[in-house]
Formats: sequence, C-alpha cells, structure tokens
Amino acid sequence: MNKFMTVVTNKWFRFAVSILGVAYSVVLAYFDYIVFFYDIEYVSQKEFAILGSVFSALICLLFLYTRRSPLTCIFGMVNMVLFFPLLLLDWGNWPLLLPAAVVTLFGFFCCHMNETAKTIFGTIFLLMYILGGIAFFLIMNVFRVTTVDTLIEQGVSPSGAFRYYVLDVQNKSTGKKCVYVQPNTLDLDKGFIKLDTTIKKLVKQAPKPCEFECQWSGTKMIIDGEVYFDEANALAEQDGQLVYDIDDGSWIYTYFSIEYPLFNTIEDVKSKLGKLSDKLDEENTVSEADSSEETADNDSEMTEDTSETAESSDDEAAQTDENEADSTDEADTEQSEE
Repeated sequence: MNKFMTVVTNKWFRFAVSILGVAYSVVLAYFDYIVFFYDIEYVSQKEFAILGSVFSALICLLFLYTRRSPLTCIFGMVNMVLFFPLLLLDWGNWPLLLPAAVVTLFGFFCCHMNETAKTIFGTIFLLMYILGGIAFFLIMNVFRVTTVDTLIEQGVSPSGAFRYYVLDVQNKSTGKKCVYVQPNTLDLDKGFIKLDTTIKKLVKQAPKPCEFECQWSGTKMIIDGEVYFDEANALAEQDGQLVYDIDDGSWIYTYFSIEYPLFNTIEDVKSKLGKLSDKLDEENTVSEADSSEETADNDSEMTEDTSETAESSDDEAAQTDENEADSTDEADTEQSEE
C-alpha cells in the first residue's frame, strides 16, 4: 500500500498521467471539425448521453488528479479555446455541449495555477465568450435571412454517388422552393451518431407557387424535362477509383452560409473596384506608351535640328573660307600690279 501511495503521489508519475489529458483536447478539436462539415444525427441519444457522461467523469477525475501538472494547466487553457467554436456552431445540441462545458470549466478552474494568472486568463476567456458570442449571433441573425426549411422530396442517383432533395423554404416574403444536390457517400456512421455531410449545390430555385418534377436519368438529374446536373462532371478518376471533383466554387462546404443583400453588395463593390483598377492600369499603360512615343519623336526632331545646325555651320564655314581665299587673291593681284 505504501509503495502504491508513493507511486501515485510521485510528481513524475502525475506528469506522465497528465499526458492522457490530451485525449479530451483531441476530442474537442474533432467535434469542432465535425460541426463545420457535418450535421450530427443521434442514432441513440440516450446511449450517447450515457457514454458522454462516463467519459466526462473520467476526464474530470484525471484533471483533478493531475491538477498540479503544468500540462494540465496548458490543456485547461487550450480546451477553453477549443470549446468556443463548438459552443457557437452547435448551439442547442445539449447532449454534446453540457458534458463538454462541465469538463472544460472544471479542467480550467481545478488546475494549479497562480491565482493572478488564472484571473487574467479567466477574464480574457470570459470576454472572448461574451463578445464573440454576441458578434456571432448578431451576424447569424441580422445579416442572414431567417428561413424555415421543410424537406419535400429526395432521391438517390442510380450509381449511388449523388442524391437530391427538394426544400420548401418559408421566409418573410412568399417563400421559394429549392433543389439541392449532395454527395451520397460522404456520410459517416459512428455507431451511436451519424454524421451527414453538409456539402451541397443549389441547382434550381423558384418563388412559390411552383412545382418541381425531379428524376434521375442515368447520370443526369432532370427537373421539369431539363437537365440541371450531370454527376459525370462532378466525378474524376484517381488511382483507378472514382472520386468527387467538386472544387469549381459552386458547392457550399459548411453547414451555415450567410445570405444577405449586404454581402452581395460588398461583392459587387469589390468586383467594380477590381474592374476600375484594371481600367486604370490599362490607361496608365497606354499613357506610358504614348509618352514613350512622344519622347522618341522629340529625340528624332532634336537629332534632325542638330543635323541641320551642323550643316548650316559647315556651309557658313565653307563660305567664310571662300571669302578669305578671294580676299587673298585680290591682295596678291594688287601687289603684282604695283
């Protein structure tokens, strides 16, 4: 018993055990990634809640035992940062958020840290959560059109590579109907939870009242007799296998998207500024070319003037020489006569 207590109370043993705390940070980072690219669907919410509670209790005991370890202090602060995007992006998913919040707060407050440093970091994290949360929810609720989406119809392509679904979108106006296409094989099944991909592409929308007749014909998706999507254009062969080729910019990759006229206006202004900048660059290029031509013309004119001046000087010199020669001849003639 004494040997056991000696080992358990040894600081190096605690330091080694504290390394296990990285498991919780990895789990938080993993769920941060999930909520960006997947919708979480519970196969058995009760099983998930039980497993999550047991895992959270074990991690709390681990943090309590290793609270004097420097690694536990570091993990406590890192977890406060990692929990922030999970809280914002998956708000309302209480079976996941409540255990995670308890473990994160417990790990931060139980770690053996200087009280002044803990107060400073605690204030920073508090401001981050309050101000960041307010800013996020303002953006999501003010700069985004709030809608109520109802699934009307869905269907999988014959190859099983893609699926479509039709949404009835209720907004502040008359509403609309939208048809989206999604990859059908990117969903993940983790046993007690299913992760549904949020990658999608809008292929058609129209204001209500309207009706869509959607069907697959081979690799093509036909809406009201017209082809709106061909899965052959979104698949590529790699290492002998077909993989998704959806990097053309028309696919949405996150579960939330900001759709508001303000952002469209910003994009239009950026586009116009870019065109204006290109136009000014072209004008500057033309002006520089014209200036170069004018400079070349001026140089040519100066060269011609210099040549003419030189010729005039030569003519004057020649005339002067002739006059001097005539004067000399006249003088010689006069001397001869005398």
